[in-house]
Amino acid sequence: MQVSALSRLSLFVCFVLLSVPPLRADEPPPLLDRIDRSSFTVSGLSSGAAMAVQIGVAHSSRVGGVGIVSGPPYLCAQGFVTRATNDCLVLGRERLRELFGPLFGLSLFSSGERDIDTEDLVADTRKMARQRRIDPVDGIARQRVWEYRGEKDGVVGTKASLAQHDFYRSLGARTKRAAPRATPHTMPTGDPTQGACDSTDEDFVSGCDFDAAGELLRHLRRKPSARAEETDGQWYALNQADFVPSGPTDADATRRALGLAESARVFVPRRCTEERCQIHVALHGCKQGMNDASYRAFTEGAGYPRWAGPLKLVLLFPRVRAIEPFERGPWDSIGNPLGCWDWWGYTTPGNLYGYATREAPQMRTIVNMVDHLMRSH
Repeated sequence: MQVSALSRLSLFVCFVLLSVPPLRADEPPPLLDRIDRSSFTVSGLSSGAAMAVQIGVAHSSRVGGVGIVSGPPYLCAQGFVTRATNDCLVLGRERLRELFGPLFGLSLFSSGERDIDTEDLVADTRKMARQRRIDPVDGIARQRVWEYRGEKDGVVGTKASLAQHDFYRSLGARTKRAAPRATPHTMPTGDPTQGACDSTDEDFVSGCDFDAAGELLRHLRRKPSARAEETDGQWYALNQADFVPSGPTDADATRRALGLAESARVFVPRRCTEERCQIHVALHGCKQGMNDASYRAFTEGAGYPRWAGPLKLVLLFPRVRAIEPFERGPWDSIGNPLGCWDWWGYTTPGNLYGYATREAPQMRTIVNMVDHLMRSH
């Protein structure tokens, strides 16, 4: 029997679709009866780096290390999206107007870098600790911090990056700044198949001859001589609505209002089902959680899974989605159109600094997922 060209094409398309594993895994999650329940580490890119810093500061008694790729310092936005975009970033007025509307085209918004008062940020952090909104700052001095910003980064400027470094140094953290390289605002990898190392790479995971994930993870785990291996383990998904803070509405409605995607991916290397491992939370940047292709580029292509086995890490990849302007009501004219983690307050309107405390709803969701993995036995 002859097969028509259309039938052959249909068969090929079906084969391709079936050969791509779904984001939701049907297999039951593996048992993690030897997981380290005393601490975890966290890292991120861009807004994910900002969230990683917030988790590290707010939960400093539990977080042993923070990896930062192109992120602003703690409390940089001071609770205002205008300050986030104008003081902490260097996107330029026209780009801000394109993203957030005509308000950001006003002359009071500049495209240059502004000085950031690190002493003020440190003072506010200490005050929040005294108010018990975050853990005591003594915990920050016990953390290992790895920082990187590319020389061609056109989003996070040099002043914000230096302020972040000074913030950690002021609080006694053990910091390591990776040597600058000519990379843009992206997650640099050593994999040339991840795309060009320039601003045209729209999934923000790029082949830059530099394995940022490997560098930061080896530093946080104190294993500088570790070598990456072929990925060997199991992926599965967590329903993020199961971990959002309880409220007056149903959990899925709360998840959507917080800008959280339906699920987060977890990778468990084979050896972590038999040996003691630690949890590492890896947070994508803006836009990277808005579609499955970009989210996969970060979870699978940024380099983390290749280090999970050698460094004995269970990887958690939380995911945030976009919130369109006015999606949540007439009061929300800005929303979160680029799918960024909350580092200026869109999840805690009217609560100054609420987005950066232990009670911040996105942060509580992430920590709840960490606690769930720690209890998975």
